Amino acid sequence: MEFNAEFIRYLNAIRLEEEEIVQAIRFAIDAYDSGECHLMTGVLTTMQLFVAAPHKAKAIIFRLQALAVMMRNEELKNWVQADGVTIVPAAHKALISAVADHPLSLIDGDVSFEKESFLRRILEFAEPLGNQKS
Repeated sequence: MEFNAEFIRYLNAIRLEEEEIVQAIRFAIDAYDSGECHLMTGVLTTMQLFVAAPHKAKAIIFRLQALAVMMRNEELKNWVQADGVTIVPAAHKALISAVADHPLSLIDGDVSFEKESFLRRILEFAEPLGNQKS
């Protein structure tokens, strides 16, 4: 599939809530935990997203794919635990907020987050959390 600037504008115009991102991740975890292979986990997650939020499903899927690529490329290594897939608990909310909020970009023909601005956005969300007193 070939992507263009118009498609990126379409995806970025869809406003997402953090809970929608969390729900999509839960769908994937549930499918994986039930014994589904990686391919079926993606298919089942996509199907559940279309049922839960049909007008937002594409934006959620593309945002999670962009996040997965960054994790695979170790661009988020400071935010991910040694297993390579678990988010550092203190950073979880900031990362989810950035995924829901940060604009997608077209980079080398793929839908992605621009690395430096995305990392800055995580820090913007994390900073207020770090300043809170218990």
